[in-house]
Amino acid sequence: MNRSSAWSFEGTVRESARRLIDRLPTLERPLLTARDRYARAHVAVRRLHNRLRYDAPPDPYRFVHVDPASVERGIEFPVAKYRQAGEIAGGDWDRRGFRFEEFDVFRAYRAHFRDGVAWEDTDFYDRIVAQIERGEPRWGCRTEAEFRERFERIERLYERIRTDGYRTQAELLASGDADPAGTGRHSELLTERLKDEIAVHIDRDGGIMFSDGRNRLSIAKLVGLESVPVRVLKRHADWQAVRDAYVRGESWAAEYADHPDVSYLEFDSVR
Repeated sequence: MNRSSAWSFEGTVRESARRLIDRLPTLERPLLTARDRYARAHVAVRRLHNRLRYDAPPDPYRFVHVDPASVERGIEFPVAKYRQAGEIAGGDWDRRGFRFEEFDVFRAYRAHFRDGVAWEDTDFYDRIVAQIERGEPRWGCRTEAEFRERFERIERLYERIRTDGYRTQAELLASGDADPAGTGRHSELLTERLKDEIAVHIDRDGGIMFSDGRNRLSIAKLVGLESVPVRVLKRHADWQAVRDAYVRGESWAAEYADHPDVSYLEFDSVR
């Protein structure tokens, strides 16, 4: 099964599950638990494969800290995030994508929080409402009223990050604080919790590319945070070669020592 087929299948299964849960809400927890276990098993298999193949095998659950301003490009794949966790791939996938500042979500956030523009006067609002009216749920919303309520949560998220800084879902869970923009449910399920984190890919040159978490990344950029924790999903094979060379102690790779995806690795200078 190729990726587009896999995504289509997963989308069908997800929508079928959603309709089933609507009729039988008590099924939501066991279905999410089953999905969480399957996703963890999928990641565990890739993690083992990477340990056998690479000198610096990726840890799919590790957070690295990056400067939000450095995330200038983005690329989104029609694949569930757990399927990309720890993935290493060559090719030109990292040459595609978009500029994050051209994302209508980011433009809407900038217009609203910096210039005081009403959400309803942004292109992003018009696009999402049009999709909802066509019967396409977006952002967990099925009506325009629900979409407006989501913006109220975004307002609270912005204020919390502006005043208290950025915290991961695990940190929020440990502190007992609720995530203003999260569902507040099933936070102990790892794959569900990771849905509310910033996720990135890394291109062949070590460039950080946005993948998911547009709300939090947009806010982090606008409030001027110097660093945020992100989860790395996919790495270009050329970049993985740099990581491997670094842990082998190859002198040329030492110049990458300050890169956020390298700085935590151990440099073996005796090899």
